Amino acid sequence: MKRLAPILFAVLTFGLAACGGGDDAPTKEEFAEEANKVCQEAEASLDDVGQNAESPQEIADAVDQVIERSRTAVDDLADLEQPDGEDGEVAQRFVDATRKEIEDEGIPALEDLRDALEDEDQAAAQEAAQRLQGIETDASNKAATELGADACAED
Repeated sequence: MKRLAPILFAVLTFGLAACGGGDDAPTKEEFAEEANKVCQEAEASLDDVGQNAESPQEIADAVDQVIERSRTAVDDLADLEQPDGEDGEVAQRFVDATRKEIEDEGIPALEDLRDALEDEDQAAAQEAAQRLQGIETDASNKAATELGADACAED
């Protein structure tokens, strides 16, 4: 039994270390830096979407690209490791608000816009565009600013 004790101790020590015995959560600044990268990449990926679109179908296809890239950006933000404590709560509020704004409000309006373009329904397209413009972004902007993720806050 004496020979087993050092082995058990080594296994337990390794096991505790592997289970997150250390605190390696990012700081608020590190989270903000990563969030800024996600937001900048998302914005850059949308810069040329629909640039040469002329027909309603080409514009509808561009809207589909915006939907897909927006979903990817939200998922990327949600996948970021968050800080501990109060900063982590702010980071979670930021992610939740961004997800709500994009997935619950923006994407449904974009889908309606796409459908209206495909149906060549001018009135429905205008209504969807107005819904997009009316999306309230104060919650995500406030949390992004509090975190220092300025690239994720609207100007």
